[in-house]
Amino acid sequence: MRVFYQTLVLLFSAGLCSLEKVPGHTFVNKPIPGTLQNVSKNDTGVKQAVLTGTYSFNNKSNDAFLFKPSAVDDAKRQIVKGIRYILEVEISRTVCRKRDNTDDLNNCHFQTDSLLRQTFLCHFEVWSIPWMKTMSTTFFKCRSNDTF
Repeated sequence: MRVFYQTLVLLFSAGLCSLEKVPGHTFVNKPIPGTLQNVSKNDTGVKQAVLTGTYSFNNKSNDAFLFKPSAVDDAKRQIVKGIRYILEVEISRTVCRKRDNTDDLNNCHFQTDSLLRQTFLCHFEVWSIPWMKTMSTTFFKCRSNDTF
């Protein structure tokens, strides 16, 4: 019986020694589910989420002109039963009027008239369920860039 315990202790010690040789990043290679992760501003999901947030802003705003993203300052995502994007975005007024029903913001250029130029700093939270092909803005808050 004593030999059994000595063998068990020896195997346990060998196992601990072998763990020291494994690099630590092997165990933390993948993100922990549910945590916020930084994500590239060029990620296609981020780009789509930015547009979704901007469309929400345009639908709620009383401005005569449409706004479109001019910069993405920060992008994070959280993966839980879908993807939650948390974005800090600058949106600027374009020359396209809302009454013209322009759906494609790519065709809208930014305002050049100094009296009409305006930029907002926005915090967008957008929920995406890729397998259902849905994306919606759950929260947004924007403030004028002039307040700084």
